[in-house]
Amino acid sequence: MSSRTTEFRLLTLAGCAAALVPRLAHRGMFLDGVTYASIARNLAEGRGRFWEPFYTATIYPAFHEHPPLAFWLQSLWFRVLGDHWYVERVYCLVAAMLMAALLALTWRAVYAPPVHDTREHRERDADDWLPIALWMLAPVVSWSIVGNLLETTVCVFVTAAVAAIAIGSRAPAAAAIVTGCASGLCIAGAVLSKGPVGFFPLAAPVIMAVLPDRRRSSLWSAAGQWTMVALCAVVLYRAPSARDSLSTYVDQQIITALAGQREVSGSSITIIIALLQGVWLPMTLAIALVVAAARGWVRPTSRDRQVAIVFTLIGLAGTLPMLVSPKQTGHYLMPAVPFYAIGAAALVAETVDTLARRLSKGRGVFAIRILTAAVALVGLVAIWLPAVERDPMRLADLDRLAAVAPRGETVGICPSANGDWMLHAWMQRRFLVSLDAAEPHSHEWFLKSPDIAADCPPSTCVPISEPEGELMLMRCR
Repeated sequence: MSSRTTEFRLLTLAGCAAALVPRLAHRGMFLDGVTYASIARNLAEGRGRFWEPFYTATIYPAFHEHPPLAFWLQSLWFRVLGDHWYVERVYCLVAAMLMAALLALTWRAVYAPPVHDTREHRERDADDWLPIALWMLAPVVSWSIVGNLLETTVCVFVTAAVAAIAIGSRAPAAAAIVTGCASGLCIAGAVLSKGPVGFFPLAAPVIMAVLPDRRRSSLWSAAGQWTMVALCAVVLYRAPSARDSLSTYVDQQIITALAGQREVSGSSITIIIALLQGVWLPMTLAIALVVAAARGWVRPTSRDRQVAIVFTLIGLAGTLPMLVSPKQTGHYLMPAVPFYAIGAAALVAETVDTLARRLSKGRGVFAIRILTAAVALVGLVAIWLPAVERDPMRLADLDRLAAVAPRGETVGICPSANGDWMLHAWMQRRFLVSLDAAEPHSHEWFLKSPDIAADCPPSTCVPISEPEGELMLMRCR
C-alpha cells in the first residue's frame, strides 16, 4: 500500500466520521426513525411478532406499513444491548461501515483483471476510497443513516447484491451461479425490508454483461440470482403468516400509494429533481474541484468509461421506476447512490491518480494530513454543538417526565393533540406508552400538551410532573 493511498483513505474515513458521528451522538431523529426504533425495541421485548410487528396499542397494534425484516434485524441489537437510546445509532453506524466496505469490494471486483495481468488491478485497488468519498458527499446518504430510515438497511442489502454479481461476473460458471444465488438472497432481504424498491439489483447482471470480459459469467450469475428470488417468493407465498402479512402491506401501502391515496409529492418528477440536486450536483462539484487541483482533466480509460456506464445504469434502475408513484421523496434515492458513486468515481479515477502523484511529492502529503486532522477535529467538536441536536425542546420535556412516566401504560391525551405523531413516537420509544385520544377519560394517566380544548384535560386529573415545558403528566382519580 502506497503512502498516498493511506493518506486518502484516512481523509475519507475522517470525512465520513465527521458527516455521521456528531449527529449519531445525539438522540433526536426524524419521525420515521423514532417509529422504526420503537417497533424494533418492541419486537425485542416480545411485543408483536415477526409478521405482525407492534407499534402502539392505539396506532398500528399490527404494523403492516412496511415489510418486517429491517425491524427484526434491529431488534437483535436491542436484545443484545438492551433498551438504550444509542442502540439504533450503533445499528446505523455499523450499517454505514458495511456499505462502505461493500462499495470498496465492488470497486475492486469490477476492476479485477484476468489473473495473468495485475497491472490495472493494483492501480484501481489504490482508488477504493474514491467511490466511498463520493457516496458520502450526497446529503441523502448521511441523512438517511442518521435518521434510522429503512433505506439504510435496504442499501446494505442491495449493495451486497451488486457486490456479489461483480464478484461472480469474472468467475467460472459454477461460482458465478453461487454468487448469483447469494445476490438473490440479498435482494429478498431488501424487498422484505422496504418492498419493491429492493428488486432493482435484478437488472445488475444484465447490465454488467455490457463489460466484454464479464458477459458469460454475468448471465450465469443472473440465472442463479433470478432463480433464488423466485424460490424465496414461492417459500413466502406458501407460508400463511408471511402471505397474509405481505398481502396486507401491498393493499395498505403499495396499491394506495400508486392510486395517490397516501402522501403525494409536489411534483411527478420529485425523484429526478432530488437526483440532480442532491446526488449528481455534489458529485459534479467534487469532480470539478479535483480537476482544478489536478490542473486538467485526464481522459478516462476505456475500462473506466465502461464501468461508469454500467453503474450509472444500475443506479437509474433503482431510481426511474419510482416515477410511476405519486409518492416520491428524496431519501428514496439512498439505495441507488452507491452505484452512482462508483460510476462517478470511474470517470474521475485517472484524474485523481494524477493529482495523487503530484500530492505525494514535497509538501503534498503533509497538507493532506493537516486536512485530515482538521476534518476530524471539526467532527469531534460538532459532537458537543447543541445546534446538531434535533427537537431539543421535546427531548427536554421527555427527560422531565422520565422519573414519573408509567412504563408500558396507555395514557389519555386531548383529541386536538392526536395529530402530533412525533409525540406518539417519542412516548412509545422512551416509555413504551401508547397515547389514546379516542377515550382519554378512561385511563388512569393523562398527558397534557399545549394544544388543549376547554374541557380537556379532565377535571379529575392532577399534575404529578414538573409544570415546566410543554408536556405535563397527570394522574386521574
